[in-house]
Amino acid sequence: MLPTPISFQRQRGLSFNQRPRSFAKFLRGPARLTNLSALVLLTLLAVSLFVNFRHHYQSPIQNVALRSIIETLPSRPSSSVLNHLVIVPGHAIWIGARADDAEDEDSWLLAPYQRGRGRPSIFRAHISLGSQIATEDSRALLVFSGGFTSPFSATSEAESYLRFARATGLLPSADMFPRVTTEDAALDSFQNVLFSIARFRELTGAYPTTITVVGHDFKRRRFEQLHRHALRWPKARFMYEGVPLRSEADEREAAAGELANAFTPYSTDLYGCHAPLVRKRAERNFHARTHGYHVGAPEMHELLEWCPRDGKAIFPGPLPWENEYN
Repeated sequence: MLPTPISFQRQRGLSFNQRPRSFAKFLRGPARLTNLSALVLLTLLAVSLFVNFRHHYQSPIQNVALRSIIETLPSRPSSSVLNHLVIVPGHAIWIGARADDAEDEDSWLLAPYQRGRGRPSIFRAHISLGSQIATEDSRALLVFSGGFTSPFSATSEAESYLRFARATGLLPSADMFPRVTTEDAALDSFQNVLFSIARFRELTGAYPTTITVVGHDFKRRRFEQLHRHALRWPKARFMYEGVPLRSEADEREAAAGELANAFTPYSTDLYGCHAPLVRKRAERNFHARTHGYHVGAPEMHELLEWCPRDGKAIFPGPLPWENEYN
C-alpha cells in the first residue's frame, strides 16, 4: 500500500472552523519563501517599468524614435562662420510672379485692415532692408519667417517673401547668395523670433550670437521689451530695425491697435500660450501644420513647451545663449 501523501496528512487535521492564516503569514511560512521572493521580484519589476516609462515620456524626444526624420536630413555644411540672424517676419502672402506685381494689392492676400493703406510698399521695404543687412554682413543668415496663414493659398508668408525678394532683384540669385532660408511655422511675432532661432540652429548646427529683426516701427516695444525678455536674449545683441508707415495718422492708428491687441496681451502672457493669444495661433493655422524644431533644435525642447500658469514667469531652464544674457 502506498504511503499517504504528506500534503494529505497535513490537511487531515485541519478543522473547517479554523481561521485561515493572514496573507502575510502565508507568505512568510517556511514553505512559501519562494512565493515571497517572487512577489518582491515582481514589485521591483513593476517599479522599474514605471520609472523607465515615466523617464521616456518626460525626457526630450529621443533620437531613436525620430529615425524617419533624422535620416532624411542632409549633412550640414560647415556653417560655423554664421553668427548673425536677420529675421524678416511676414505680414501677408504674395501671390504674384513678376516684379511688376510687387506693389499691386491684387497680388497680395491682405487682411481687410491692410487694404488701401499702401501696405505692399511697406512689406517691400521690410524685405529690402532685411536683404541689405544680410548681404552686407558675410556672417549673417537671412530668415524670412511666417507660416501658412491663409486658406486661399498653399504657400507660406515666408516662402512668398523669399520669392518676392528674388523676383524683384532685392536678393541675388540662389547661386550667388545662398545665405537665406525660410521659417514656415510661425503664427505670431513671438514665434517669428523663437522659431527663427530654432531654424538657424537647424540649418547651421549652431546658435546665433546676434539677432536683427526688421519690421513695423510701431511693433518695436513688443519685440525689444517682451519677446527678447521672454527668451532671455542679451539686450546688447538684439537689434530692431523699424520701418515707419506712410503717414503719421496711419502710425498713430496702428500704435493704438498694437497696444490693445498685442503689447498688452503679451505683457501678461509672455509666451502667448493662453487665450486670447493662443487662440489667434489656432485661428491662423488653416492648414493644421506643425513645426519640427524639437528635432532641429533639441536644446530648445523645454523652452518650446514652456507655458507658465501666470503667463509671466520667465523660462528658468538652461539656454544655449544664457551665458550672454544681461
